[in-house]
Amino acid sequence: MTLHSFLTNRFLSLEGKLYSGNLSEIQFKIEAALDKTQSLIIDLDSLERFDQAGAYMLYIASEKARENNKEIILFCRENVKVQSIFSIVGIQYFSKIPKNTLTSTF
Repeated sequence: MTLHSFLTNRFLSLEGKLYSGNLSEIQFKIEAALDKTQSLIIDLDSLERFDQAGAYMLYIASEKARENNKEIILFCRENVKVQSIFSIVGIQYFSKIPKNTLTSTF
């Protein structure tokens, strides 16, 4: 799993696989990035393999962030596999990054 960080750790792009076999590793990296910011955008378009366990981990990470007055925005514009899994499990994602997120101060 490749994890790219842009915009001073406010934007992460997940690439490769996010599935039951590597959840704890990716969750740790997401939590470490979230420690550095109030709002984190996670781009999921480059994922090649994604399963329901990965979707639930992202959901739990988002809920945990909310409990700590932080925000995780799950972003997927083109990846049909990711969109399909989110649809099955009922998790909301954004296909466009909310404007107020881009204009907020980093």
